[in-house]
Amino acid sequence: MTQQYTILAVDDEPFNLEIIEELLEDDYKITTAVNGQICLDTVAKINPDLILMDVNMPVFDGLSTCKKLKETPEVANIPVIFVSALSSPEEKMAGYQAGGEDYLTKPFNEDELLAKIELTIKAAATLAEHEKNNAETMSMAMTAMATAGDVGTALQFSHASFACKSPDELAQLLLDSYESYDLMVSIRYVQANTIKYYSHSETINETEKQIMEMANDKGRFIDFGKRTLMNYERGSVLIKNMPLEDEHQYGRMKDSLGFLGDSAEARAKALDMEAALKRLLNSSKEILLEVDQTYKLMLRTLMIFPLK
Repeated sequence: MTQQYTILAVDDEPFNLEIIEELLEDDYKITTAVNGQICLDTVAKINPDLILMDVNMPVFDGLSTCKKLKETPEVANIPVIFVSALSSPEEKMAGYQAGGEDYLTKPFNEDELLAKIELTIKAAATLAEHEKNNAETMSMAMTAMATAGDVGTALQFSHASFACKSPDELAQLLLDSYESYDLMVSIRYVQANTIKYYSHSETINETEKQIMEMANDKGRFIDFGKRTLMNYERGSVLIKNMPLEDEHQYGRMKDSLGFLGDSAEARAKALDMEAALKRLLNSSKEILLEVDQTYKLMLRTLMIFPLK
């Protein structure tokens, strides 16, 4: 029997709740709340699999409610999708900073709503699975770092990165390195005028892409609760499950992963230079070929019409 997930829809407009119920009731068990305080009370009782949250509500608004949920360990892993008429990049950033996993603008498309719900529930399940092993893996990782040294860890990655001949290979190596610490990440990689995204998840939602785009010049490290964004010249790394239980471990991990990012950035720059040199060589070959063809044409012309 297929599991039926429970969704809590929170909106102060009854009509909006009716629409959501009508769209989702065939596939999900739907519970509703008309403000943030009722949402908190309901979550404590039923522990839903996902929350659809309006932003502007009386008593307790959506952002404050989400922050409260994320500060409560027992329910912090319940994913939140904001569903709001507020649609500016700054408002979406506020939703992400509050702890939301995704953002949907009203009026929304039914297919988009269903797709976001499915992807968010699937991503939350994957993240939960990683967090089961997170404490043990982190302990082992920190022990290894203490033994080998933070710089040694970065040098090991740096050495392996020399074998990477493309951004795709470098991004995959970086994903593998983070996965060895049981960390789930998304990567934004900029090369020339091309931006590519990579992730441990099957897909990267548009909200994550927008956050990495908007915040790539806001400082080296940006914390969003369990999530940390690390920015570099050629890209960003969004870590979704940083260890918060131990403050010392958290700071040590950020330093170590910063070294890892520096190594990746250095290799990315080298790949850019190699690509530029390859383009220059190809261009030079084309020019030499044109010169050679022109020279041969001149010789043939001189043979047909010799100088007198």
